Amino acid sequence: MQVDCPKCKSSYRVDDEKVTDAGISLRCPGCSTVFQVQKNVAAPVGSVAAGGRIKVVVANESPSFCKAVQNVLAVEPFDVFTYNDGITTMQAIEEMLPNVVLLDVALPKMYGFEVCEKVKNSPALASVKIILIASIYDKTRYKREPKSLYNADAYIEKHHIPDTLVNMIYDLVYGRKDDGATAAPQDPFAGGMPAASYEAMEMQLAVNEAARQELKRDEERSVGSAASQAIPELPEAHVKARRLARIIVSDIALYNQDKVEEGIRNRTFYEVLGGDIEEGKKLYASRVAPEIQQSTAYLDEAFDELIAKKKKELRL
Repeated sequence: MQVDCPKCKSSYRVDDEKVTDAGISLRCPGCSTVFQVQKNVAAPVGSVAAGGRIKVVVANESPSFCKAVQNVLAVEPFDVFTYNDGITTMQAIEEMLPNVVLLDVALPKMYGFEVCEKVKNSPALASVKIILIASIYDKTRYKREPKSLYNADAYIEKHHIPDTLVNMIYDLVYGRKDDGATAAPQDPFAGGMPAASYEAMEMQLAVNEAARQELKRDEERSVGSAASQAIPELPEAHVKARRLARIIVSDIALYNQDKVEEGIRNRTFYEVLGGDIEEGKKLYASRVAPEIQQSTAYLDEAFDELIAKKKKELRL
């Protein structure tokens, strides 16, 4: 089972067999807080595979990102399936009916928010829970969590994945609610901490830290600044430019759903979203090599693609 330290919020894996009916006391290796862990007796609200295994789909363009998330989830009773574009992700969801989908907004071929809308508009997929990952291009701009956008069930930022994703999955599948309350331990030091539990915590901390570093490296590889890195070959630089364009456009669409639809309906898209678009253009210009900017129109094409898809969706 997965447990959280009530003080520093670090997450750890604890062997279910070590938790007695009366619970056990654990000491957080990170902050030394002692807290009580009780058995998890919640019943699942969705359909969980035989043996209590949970089916999780991870959808992100980067194989290294998917691998890092797999490592975080490896100690849990999860069957994890990874996909790298929106079309294959949507097909997989329809075929396997996973319990939870971790969905990157900037997926190629079909944006993540498009996949989310299709899933949430299909009665046959009503049991599928969606966690959106926003590839936020300006981390200082957006301070709200878009939990209601495109009817996603939850939202997570990349740097929180190692520490909170497992609990988020359990919460969605088992219908648990976090009310912020933490029960006080009845006897914090009774029996001390089992050595096996402490070792498991240390191992999980190491796994989570390794995953956090890999996710950071993956983001730098995906959209790193063109001015600060060499371009060994043109195709790779073009791939990065196109992905950055998708990230910018998908973030604008994610955080401005109503404005996007209003602008497309009234043919005022570029006026209504002028401020966001200008910010996106400045970022694109600062991170993409001048020769690529001069010979391509990836950002304009990404906006055109979004408008065309939304027009079709709105039947305009």
